[in-house]
Amino acid sequence: MPSYYTPDLTPRSTFVILEGEEYHHLSHVKRIGIGDLLRLNNGTGIIAEGRIAELNKRSARIEIVSLENKAIARSKFAVAFALLKNKHDELLVEKCTELGASKFYPLVTEHSVRTPSTNTNQRFERIALAAIKQCDNPFLPDISPSLPLDKAIAAIISEGWIPVICSERRPDVWVKDLKLDAPPCFLIGPEGGWSISEYALFTANNTPEVCISNLIARAETAAIAIAAQYVGLCS
Repeated sequence: MPSYYTPDLTPRSTFVILEGEEYHHLSHVKRIGIGDLLRLNNGTGIIAEGRIAELNKRSARIEIVSLENKAIARSKFAVAFALLKNKHDELLVEKCTELGASKFYPLVTEHSVRTPSTNTNQRFERIALAAIKQCDNPFLPDISPSLPLDKAIAAIISEGWIPVICSERRPDVWVKDLKLDAPPCFLIGPEGGWSISEYALFTANNTPEVCISNLIARAETAAIAIAAQYVGLCS
């Protein structure tokens, strides 16, 4: 069943109006008609089933058939990642959204291979939105502006996350060994790894480290792997 993003959907909604890109996708890409069923997702925990009641030139009226208010998953986590080349960071955002990431913090690190552009966040937001519709994730993750590592760590802590470094330096510590009193934000380094000064920053903040694999993983693979391990552990 096709899924559409409807941020104005509430527990009391009896209908919603689809406009803009979501309407274009419904009328020109999927080409479904009056009476057809579809899924609605408001990105803040509500999933509904709707039936197309009216189709106009620029909008569609969708009547609500059923509605469910989803609870936040026990496996709440965030991911902070260095910007990657060749759209590998887009894959990271897509797959970690499918696994339930609540927030992303793009990082500018000493060994980052690229810097953020004016549309970096917009691209990540579009990818995350497509991912929640694809996998019926009821929660659209928040995406922070790209920040230098020190400012990102300060923001992560102030927003209630515990930063956790994903690193091969501690092969004796795995996700099951973490003892945390708040949800984790997993820190994924760039292709060139963390610098000496960045490791010094982690040490100064008493940042815990965790191993992901017995082998060296690409940055995007590391993010997906730790997300899957954490979700599996919490399930």
